[in-house]
Amino acid sequence: MIHELIPMVAAELNDYLDSKFDTSEDPVLMSNLVNQDGTLAINEENKIVVSLVNVERDGSNQMAGGGFARGDMPIHINLYVMFSAYFTNYAESLKFLSGVIGFFQSNPNFIVDGNTVKAELYNPDFKEISNLWTAIGAKYLPACIFKFRTLNMDDDQINDEIPPIGGDLANEDYY
Repeated sequence: MIHELIPMVAAELNDYLDSKFDTSEDPVLMSNLVNQDGTLAINEENKIVVSLVNVERDGSNQMAGGGFARGDMPIHINLYVMFSAYFTNYAESLKFLSGVIGFFQSNPNFIVDGNTVKAELYNPDFKEISNLWTAIGAKYLPACIFKFRTLNMDDDQINDEIPPIGGDLANEDYY
């Protein structure tokens, strides 16, 4: 699912920015900012670079109503995707970054394999931003992070749900 969602979002964002700013080249690139050996991973300038920066589990196996789902039930995850403006002109960086935010403001939902995934602007504090850029190993660029909630990770398995205990059986004495 991750390999379907991020390229789809990047392609739609690319079309949006290309149309909005009438660019001659595709302005969106899916890539790491830095290679494993520490070298710059981007060969082209004037791009919005789309990078997955975190995956987290969303919620628990507890169902609404107090029941529990079996351990092999689908896992729901959130993806944190960073959109970095890698431009030679700082004002262009800001213009395209504004375009990214505008795109998600008008297009917050995406459908992947029948699941609706919602994009929300994520607001890390300054310490988190500093830690992220240090972990990436790159110099700071104007960027924003969007949280994509909730991607259903199911391996096409049919699973049972265990309902909550309730009704008359919960009140009867079976000693």
